[in-house]
Amino acid sequence: MTRTALAGEDRRVIIPITGGGFSFETKCLLNSFAGNMRLFYLKTEFGGVPGEDGIPLGESYPIPSFSSVTRHSVFGDLKTFLRTFLRTIAVIRTEQIDAAIVVGCSHAVPLILAARLLARKTIFVETITRVDQLSNTGKIIYYLRLADQFIVQWPAVGAKYPRARVGTVL
Repeated sequence: MTRTALAGEDRRVIIPITGGGFSFETKCLLNSFAGNMRLFYLKTEFGGVPGEDGIPLGESYPIPSFSSVTRHSVFGDLKTFLRTFLRTIAVIRTEQIDAAIVVGCSHAVPLILAARLLARKTIFVETITRVDQLSNTGKIIYYLRLADQFIVQWPAVGAKYPRARVGTVL
């Protein structure tokens, strides 16, 4: 991703840190350009702590985790979607957020949807693990045109999705 995607000093950016590989990719992305931004995190209990473990400093707001393959719950996922959506709206309004950036995770859909409804810039970066096809989250964001910028990290994926830009966070 290029620095020009969010050019300008003191931009206010909201980003989820949800744990695992998504948090690793988010850290890589943020450490490449976060110096001239104020960061606000939507953070699950597994997402890490801003200011520690390579996560740049910023305000954090708790959000629930989506269910896992071993603990699948459709009702729980709907509840998580709604809680993430409402939390995102509250943070965007309270903190006067300029943009939302999401690296691949399930929280991308409610976060980007809320940001779009409030007319904020949205950037979705598909996870690097998607080598030749979009994730389900990526497909929702791409086909509903929810993101202002849609970035994939492999040329093979970019070839299949013409509106996507090819870039990398690692």
